[in-house]
Amino acid sequence: MNAGELSTRITIQKPVKTTDAAGQVIATWDEHGKFWAKVVTGAAGEALQDGKQISEDVRWLIELRYSTQTAAIAADWRLLIGQQVLSIQSAVNHNNENKRMQLTALERKQ
Repeated sequence: MNAGELSTRITIQKPVKTTDAAGQVIATWDEHGKFWAKVVTGAAGEALQDGKQISEDVRWLIELRYSTQTAAIAADWRLLIGQQVLSIQSAVNHNNENKRMQLTALERKQ
């Protein structure tokens, strides 16, 4: 992977569960790190209800340099590209070579 391909700055966030004063569990997000990435928009699909489009899902492919920090990324985390929020669907050490991580992510537009 060439450094020039890593042209998009992304933020990876992991879920954190805390409790409020009433003892209710609250899910929040904690920043895991900021990374330079190669980002490719993939296919889009739509959800219909009563024949009307209610949401559109856009799949993304993101590649990062492998490190112990990127190897820790899990499928229930999320990433931010500017104001866009994407749910990470998978995080894979490409060919187990410890050179790059490939993430697939889903953006749900409503």
